[in-house]
Amino acid sequence: MTDALKPNSPKMNAPKMNAIVASVAPGSLAEALGILPGDALLSVNGTDQLEDMFDYQFEVSDSEYLELQVRHTDGSEEIYEIEKEPDEDLGLVFTSPVFTPIRTCNNACPFCFIDQQPAGLRPSLYVKDDDYRLSYFANTYITLTNLTPRDRERIARLRPGPLYISVHSTVPEVRRQALKNQKGGNIMEELSWLKSLEVPFHCQIVVCPGLTDGESLRQSLADLATLRPEAMSVAVVPVGLTQYREHLSKLTAVDKDSAEGVIRIVEAFKQKYDDAGDFVFLSDEFYFKAGLPLPSYDEYGDFPQLDDGVGTARMLLQDFFDLEADLPASVPQPFNVVLLTGKLGAMILQPIATRLNAIDGLYVDLLPVKSRFWGDTVDVAGLVTGDDIVSTLSEMDISGYRSAIIPSVMLKQSTDAFLDGKTVAEISETLQLPFQIVTDSYSARELVDHILQPLPSAQ
Repeated sequence: MTDALKPNSPKMNAPKMNAIVASVAPGSLAEALGILPGDALLSVNGTDQLEDMFDYQFEVSDSEYLELQVRHTDGSEEIYEIEKEPDEDLGLVFTSPVFTPIRTCNNACPFCFIDQQPAGLRPSLYVKDDDYRLSYFANTYITLTNLTPRDRERIARLRPGPLYISVHSTVPEVRRQALKNQKGGNIMEELSWLKSLEVPFHCQIVVCPGLTDGESLRQSLADLATLRPEAMSVAVVPVGLTQYREHLSKLTAVDKDSAEGVIRIVEAFKQKYDDAGDFVFLSDEFYFKAGLPLPSYDEYGDFPQLDDGVGTARMLLQDFFDLEADLPASVPQPFNVVLLTGKLGAMILQPIATRLNAIDGLYVDLLPVKSRFWGDTVDVAGLVTGDDIVSTLSEMDISGYRSAIIPSVMLKQSTDAFLDGKTVAEISETLQLPFQIVTDSYSARELVDHILQPLPSAQ
């Protein structure tokens, strides 16, 4: 991001900021001042119209003198006058990098996951964000269909990158159909504009069989390759469909045949473009659906699309292979654990579970949780609900398990709540079974440590 110009000048009647403190860095200026999580930053240097972290960083990063107005959780307000080094950070982390209302989506994609949810979930799950600021700060995907003239002027000055762009197809009519938006067909013009600004971006193509695969996929990959190096990578992922689609147009899930077809197209593209190995990546799910082995570790480059499920399986398996020589031959006392995941996760973890079960006295039961909540077509661990776990384990004799182990991707970030609102503590109490949470989904070391080390209560 360039820093020569103030991000938000002129203000153009921006709304007042809503910056809530999530945490305070230990030993920071903010901690010394007594600012606490839950406090609200009302103004910086007299302005209450900072829109996001772009504005905040501009005001704070190079200043030696600051005036902060803060409202504490008890309702009282306080003004702090601060002297600091020009590059010294205050140590404030906010609940969101965006302080004004989030820009929402103006498309009606039939594969939008938000529209495939039942009623009654927490309100944040129904927010259709399509905000370029979140794309930069939180790596969320945007479509570029809702940019205002002011957004464009601000992007041209800030040049924030990388951004994450939902392309789906560069064929105008196909993209208009995919987004259900007649203004959505000019994606190559938008991406060429970002390229002209030297703003880097990652791309995503959601494969909907019969729509964004086949010739559309071939053309899209060829078009996006012309935008390198600003186009940094392309993640090709399968459409996700739930059972809550009565009001949406019909789509077909990716099966073995369509997965094989997509793999062939991508492999042919890589053969045509010698350097495409570090550009186009398929999500792990395609290989499992096709029954084909994963690419080697080196074929994922620097793993630019992990959050899109691209290379997560290979990274986890490689991490396990690196520590395999340190595994014990036996455990002091025999015990059983159950490792809970989705159907896709079970495929990934099977070789790890098989190797761990070679340890004398240890039995790891790898159990894919049935997705009653979303339907059988949903097979990722991140969508497993608390009730799904209770329903699956209630059908079994679980008295012999020392604990159940789950990945943190099943939970809302920084909480112990599943998508359906049930908490780990609640289902643990219901099942009378201790639960352990693997916080790093890419770390085989943490997973193995959870399995082999005694439970904290047993120490």
